[in-house]
Amino acid sequence: MEDMFAVREARPSAVEGVIEKIKELLIEQKLTPGDMIPNEISLAESLKVGRGTVREALKILSAYGVVEIKQGHGTFVSSASNKRLFDPQLFQILVQDRDYRSLTQVRQLLEEGIVKLVIEFASEDEFVLLDQTMQKFQEELTKEGRSEQHAGSLDLRYHRLLARFSHNSIVENIYTFVIELFTKTINPIHEGVADVHLRLHQAIMARDSEAAVQAVRAHTDIWVAGYRATHRNA
Repeated sequence: MEDMFAVREARPSAVEGVIEKIKELLIEQKLTPGDMIPNEISLAESLKVGRGTVREALKILSAYGVVEIKQGHGTFVSSASNKRLFDPQLFQILVQDRDYRSLTQVRQLLEEGIVKLVIEFASEDEFVLLDQTMQKFQEELTKEGRSEQHAGSLDLRYHRLLARFSHNSIVENIYTFVIELFTKTINPIHEGVADVHLRLHQAIMARDSEAAVQAVRAHTDIWVAGYRATHRNA
């Protein structure tokens, strides 16, 4: 098993080399959830790097949720139930200039797909929870002394529920990551937001995919308009 860890080509960074090798083995399914990874000494020898390099790479992979380091037992490939994101490509978004136009396009594409999955796969109990969350959101928007912060948290909760009820963990992970990037720009009391959210919810509850997709697009248009107005006045 240790031989398969041999590095085939030079990498820009020794730590990146270890990460890329383990990622490659996961893609090729030579490592699967629950498998134990060779210890630091064996990995360092196979990869021809220092133990410190291996240790740093495993810490990064642990932070991403790819591996689980169990003190006294070893390092294991995380189980499929571990939903933390582990693709460094996604995390690069956090350290570069935000291109909200591109992010908005990604969000819209994901949401159009998510509402279709929810309509097809969500259970009646899950629909009840969605309905309860939307009711709380609408109540917060219409009550006297409404809280923008609380309405925003309910808005995010609704979208996270949609992601969960898509019953696709890959889509859920990516969408949850993307939606969190929009947290500071969410303005639930902006004109038209309450109406378009209600339209979206009603379409989902009616299991009407076409109407739901149209509502997602209308919601995107409202968000873009609000974002531009805010930044034009900044």
